[in-house]
Amino acid sequence: MVHPKLVDDPVQRQGQIGIITSADLDNDEVYVGFGNSQLGLYSANALLVLKSHNQLYNDILTNIQKLDMPDFKTLMNITLLQEKNAVNYTREAMQLATTNARTLAYGTISLQEKLVLGKEQSLDQQYSSGLNR
Repeated sequence: MVHPKLVDDPVQRQGQIGIITSADLDNDEVYVGFGNSQLGLYSANALLVLKSHNQLYNDILTNIQKLDMPDFKTLMNITLLQEKNAVNYTREAMQLATTNARTLAYGTISLQEKLVLGKEQSLDQQYSSGLNR
């Protein structure tokens, strides 16, 4: 999803959900398609993606006292959709995340942040497997 508060968006897609069609991460260029219309070119920090299932589930449980019942249910539904692991369910989960500012904040992170977390997890796994040898 293009960040809803993105100030400079040449294709005017703030808050809209698209599909990443290609990326050149070395140059911080991510191309996003929005159906039959033109592609948008964005940096990774201009795009929001769903938190991983585990991260979101842990955040929900950690912050359960801070969430009202409708937001809690919406966020739990997002985790259920994520378990199905298919594009149409992921799109539906992202649409649920846009229900309001709170669900958007709890349910998503920037693509940039997700890429950094992914690298850290990969390094941790490499380190762990090196220790087990």
